[in-house]
Amino acid sequence: MRRKTRATGHVNPDPAHPVPWYTKDKRIVLLGARGLWDGRFETEAAALRSCLAAMARAGLDGRHTTEAIRDRLRTESRRLSKPPSRAYYTATERRLIDRFARAVVRHEYPDATAAARVCRESLARCKHTFPRTHVAIAARIWERALEFGREHVHFRFTPEEWRVLRELAPEVSSGRFREVKDAARVFQVRMARKRRARTGGNKAPVRTLESVAVKLKRVASKAGLAWGFRDWSPEEDRVVDQFIDRYSKGEFRSFRSASKACRAALRRLDADRLKHPERGRPYGRSFGATKQRLRERALSRGVKRPLFRRWRGVEQDLAVRYAGSYVAGGRPDQMDLAYALRRELRGLGYLRTVAACRAEIGRVLRRAAEDR
Repeated sequence: MRRKTRATGHVNPDPAHPVPWYTKDKRIVLLGARGLWDGRFETEAAALRSCLAAMARAGLDGRHTTEAIRDRLRTESRRLSKPPSRAYYTATERRLIDRFARAVVRHEYPDATAAARVCRESLARCKHTFPRTHVAIAARIWERALEFGREHVHFRFTPEEWRVLRELAPEVSSGRFREVKDAARVFQVRMARKRRARTGGNKAPVRTLESVAVKLKRVASKAGLAWGFRDWSPEEDRVVDQFIDRYSKGEFRSFRSASKACRAALRRLDADRLKHPERGRPYGRSFGATKQRLRERALSRGVKRPLFRRWRGVEQDLAVRYAGSYVAGGRPDQMDLAYALRRELRGLGYLRTVAACRAEIGRVLRRAAEDR
């Protein structure tokens, strides 16, 4: 008798005659149990799904029933002699969590996530506590904060904050800050000074860097300021043109590899400018911006993107020789020949992948068959 399980849909053995557990499947379940105790999995169901997926990848899908895997997971969990990750909260934990929840209500922390970072460190120093994940602690703090009177509201930016944003937006657009978050940090510092200058009253919430960055972009778009890009200098374009020339000669396999090398060269320019501030402001180009600039200038110069680098000269002769050995040697494995061809090419200074070597050997064999 064989039956299907609801979790995987595969046919499992009869539970009355279970299959013995061997090293590989026991190791998978043990890793799932350890992940449950370390907090990598929030629930037993998540750990069970991970074990089922790992067994499917290892080719053991259908070897054990889902119930057998769950029982084995619980056995390994008990053997670790630790409490479950979602165990009850002790009195010490409840006192600490309530303290941080009241701090969230008083706006001493911007949200429960920030409070959970500090709370988790405090819980680790206490005795008689269970291991908790950051997500579980944050959820518990937010739950208690709502019970203590915290409301689900998004505090609007005050006119004073909008005035500071309008002062910072042109500075970001002009290139004074390397990133938008740098300007957001300046915003936080200025508003913190203003809050300390006030006396009495409820303190305004501390804005996150992401929320300030969104508002800065909105102010810049309304004012018609340039945002998100800077003009490329002639010095940068000279570096980009050098790598386009190297790409057209076949030194790089793709625009991506050429962009990586080009960005490394631009970063060396940044390092020189940081050492000598009088040379100007560093560029700080991202990989996406470098790749886009490289592609635009390559297309404007008429450099086409090659699909592959052709096999010529020494490379072609070696490929023909290995194809002949494939025929003369009683048709051995093409993959072994491809690895041998790649090793010999690398010894001569040619860089080819195993897939390219195997494809070229097959291409030579097809041409030889057509000629016959």
